[in-house]
Amino acid sequence: MRRVLLAAAAGVVLVASGWGLVQVWRNRSEPRGGRIELTERELGLEVIAAESTATVLRLNWNVLRAGDKEYGPAAWLDAAKLSELGFDCGVPLSKPSARSHYTSMPSRPVFLAMEYEGDAWRKAGATRKVKSHLWAVDAARDPHRLRHQYPDRQHYIICRGLVRLGFRDREAGDSTSLPTPRLEGWIQSVYPDEVFVPLPYNRVLRELRRTGPAGPDTSHVSEPRFAVRVCWGANYEPWVEGVRVLSTTGAGVK
Repeated sequence: MRRVLLAAAAGVVLVASGWGLVQVWRNRSEPRGGRIELTERELGLEVIAAESTATVLRLNWNVLRAGDKEYGPAAWLDAAKLSELGFDCGVPLSKPSARSHYTSMPSRPVFLAMEYEGDAWRKAGATRKVKSHLWAVDAARDPHRLRHQYPDRQHYIICRGLVRLGFRDREAGDSTSLPTPRLEGWIQSVYPDEVFVPLPYNRVLRELRRTGPAGPDTSHVSEPRFAVRVCWGANYEPWVEGVRVLSTTGAGVK
């Protein structure tokens, strides 16, 4: 009996491993999400234990905020767009039941269009200093519709994300009642928001990695030190295709 259980457990592990390899192969079979080179501004080095040889990059991005605030809902995620994404926005905001209706809605998985060094970045850069040049500019339930609308795979990434709806009847900060309640849309997350850097590419970044309780120490970095070529595949999941150093500290690995 014990042998049977061990064999069954081994079979489950083999099937799971095989399925994982199939998914990796499928994802890399076609760059549907786009192929783009991002810099340290958009892909920050994550803190890893000093003895670890792994290198992980965190995706940094921006979105145009309502009212041009530094933190807040996405300006383009209005009631019409939220309805398009599958949220039930049919209850009038003036009804007593509106608050409970809208605040009970769960977040929804979507596909996001992320624009690199495009109009959103240029407009934001004209009014305030921004770090990342990667901006979320649109969302849809169908990734093919987004790709049709944003066909340039060198400047537009299609990836997965999570959007939530917010119901606001008071001003943020002073809690002043609004004359009319409004709906807000928030990009809750972009996922996966971390990219693993495999060998041999992580050797290029190993010398640049810093460790500390608050994260990588990039306070002294005024310009990005490296660029990473990333591809989002058929499953809209990223993998690294190349790394190059932007300073004189070394050469990149293609």
